[in-house]
Amino acid sequence: MNAARNNSPTTPPPPEEPQQPEPAASTGPSQNAQATTAQATAAATAAVSAVRERLMAGEQFILGAAGGIVIIYLIWQFLLDFFIMTEVAVVLAVLTVLAIWVHRWGHYDFGRGYRILIGALGVALALFALMNLLTWARAAGGGDFLGLIGRLLFWAAGVAAFVGGWQVFRTREN
Repeated sequence: MNAARNNSPTTPPPPEEPQQPEPAASTGPSQNAQATTAQATAAATAAVSAVRERLMAGEQFILGAAGGIVIIYLIWQFLLDFFIMTEVAVVLAVLTVLAIWVHRWGHYDFGRGYRILIGALGVALALFALMNLLTWARAAGGGDFLGLIGRLLFWAAGVAAFVGGWQVFRTREN
């Protein structure tokens, strides 16, 4: 049996790959920043693709609008101390985000009432933005330019919330 083994053709070992020197343990700040930026970009891309995969267009509109309202509140009212909107609108925006998250990520199923709930939340956010616009017009506008930019963004978010809420409300379930 040893003779059979010795006569059989043997395969040569695979060629060895040239070893490259290992990177130095201490990398420069720019390399660390690039790695961190690449990781953050990959995480953001994964999050956006997960949202697009689970949500329909109307839900994406209203989610973006509600998130925008919260961000506008944090920047203009909390950091810059401009009175742009009431806290009730912000609480409603947070509840909208939570309702979408709870339903679409499977924590609780609102059933057939989900589209009515999200539609009503979107219309309510739009009404808060409209009331804000009418109050601003009644007071003859004015104010600081930065405050006007915040109000314009709030009104645009209100329109987007209405569009998203209406799209969700108009969808028919199978």
